[in-house]
Amino acid sequence: MNIILFLSETFFLLWVIRNILFWVMLWQVKEYRFDRMFVHLKETEQGRDLIFSPLLWVKIIGIFAFGIVIYNNSLLPFYQLFVGCLFLFQGIEVVQEIRNRTLKRPVFTIKTIIITFLTLAVLLLLFSFPLLEQSVWILVIDRLVPFFIGLFVFLFSFPTEMYRDLLIGKATEKMKLQKKVLVIGITGSYGKSSTKEYVAQILKKKFRLLKTKGTNNTAIGVANTIIAGLQSNTEIFVVEMGAYKKGEIAEICRIVSPKIGILTAVNEQHASLFGSLEKTLATKYELIDALPKNGLALFNGNNQNAFVLYQKTKKKKVLYRSGDFSLKANIYGTNVRVEKTLVTFSVVYRRKKIRLKAPIIGGHNVENILPAIYLAFYLGMKEQEVKDAVLSLVPPQHTMARYDHGGISFIDDTFNANPQAVLAALEYMKVYTGKKIFVLQPMIELGKQATDEHRSIGTAIGNVCDYLLVTNKNYHSALLEGVKKGKKKCVVYTGNVWQIMQFLNSHAKRGDVVVFEGKEAGQTLGKIL
Repeated sequence: MNIILFLSETFFLLWVIRNILFWVMLWQVKEYRFDRMFVHLKETEQGRDLIFSPLLWVKIIGIFAFGIVIYNNSLLPFYQLFVGCLFLFQGIEVVQEIRNRTLKRPVFTIKTIIITFLTLAVLLLLFSFPLLEQSVWILVIDRLVPFFIGLFVFLFSFPTEMYRDLLIGKATEKMKLQKKVLVIGITGSYGKSSTKEYVAQILKKKFRLLKTKGTNNTAIGVANTIIAGLQSNTEIFVVEMGAYKKGEIAEICRIVSPKIGILTAVNEQHASLFGSLEKTLATKYELIDALPKNGLALFNGNNQNAFVLYQKTKKKKVLYRSGDFSLKANIYGTNVRVEKTLVTFSVVYRRKKIRLKAPIIGGHNVENILPAIYLAFYLGMKEQEVKDAVLSLVPPQHTMARYDHGGISFIDDTFNANPQAVLAALEYMKVYTGKKIFVLQPMIELGKQATDEHRSIGTAIGNVCDYLLVTNKNYHSALLEGVKKGKKKCVVYTGNVWQIMQFLNSHAKRGDVVVFEGKEAGQTLGKIL
């Protein structure tokens, strides 16, 4: 029995280290926010599995079953064998994850390293001084992993918040000294990162410009950008503003004092956190509220909710729109022609039509470029300068980027998965004549509309694609139900990174197109490229 106990403890330690890395990674992905973690555990199949998986309940039953062993000590060897088999099974699982390179771990930062080692130290201390018989004690310790990590995340929130406030104060003071900097704020449920990139890329052809990088669209991300990048000769600061709850965009605006605001779109994205579409609208409108009386607000006329906010505002405002002229706008994008590697379109501005070409893919990107073009003219750039700038545009990282691999077109749209992104990618896929394969990470934080959204997306995929490869089981039944309503015979397959890779290796051929949507889908693409 000593050998069984030794092996069970060895595999237990291997499993605990893996479990710590997984939970720290999950907290990091959720930005150490308890509200986002709660939504994940409540609304997703992956989250519910962390609480209600059969193996988890077997362990809990095993803990309580130890009471029987206390009254009948002859059962102890069988109990130890039971626990040993449990952790042997999970130890083998960890070895397979390591071998397949699917072991989930955080991006190592000072914070993740400290939380990881503190948790491991506490658990090793408990392991060394058992309060119960060792076999049941390791079952108890195993269940304590997420609680200790949550505790350390909570404790770290206090010094983190103090440091955050210090940096925000420093950034605010630095901004006050740069009174001549024109701040352009950009927010929306989707499209804000692409719009930010295109605004920055076009305006930097004429102006000394600073922009927020990547997904640094929170108050602390903006503050860090200011401290590290704002110079005395900076003329324009382009700021992407993200939020998960009311007041977060207003906080960013207090730091940077925007003069121009762009509202790209509003939908049910992150509805689980905002609570309702009305609260989402109010939060996004905080940018417009923060503009001075002589400020300028730009709204996307292609989005109904943004148009409602356009009608609401009394400040100087601009409406941009692509597709048709049924709605009066200040600048239009029309005659859009989508090709595999570029998009050409006409811009109608002040009754003048200008034909433009952009080396980006997807007709939906026209509405992301329009506010940049409007601001270029508004700030004095010449027509040829704008044409040249548009011709040199580069899409944001992991946003409709095309790679040719063995004659197969791989489309990297893994930055974020939302309903509009999926629909836009499906529209682009129609350019291709070969098989159409969609790799999808089911969408998150859509609130009460989540099931309906996945059903609707499933139908849209079923109308276009031959295969739908899903990276997890979230909203699986809704997707299946939607796909069955589609016009094509679309095969649905669910698998992990390696299973999806094997599927693609056997099914994707020269001339086909494969779109990867969402970060989990990006893991598969990363292995391929």
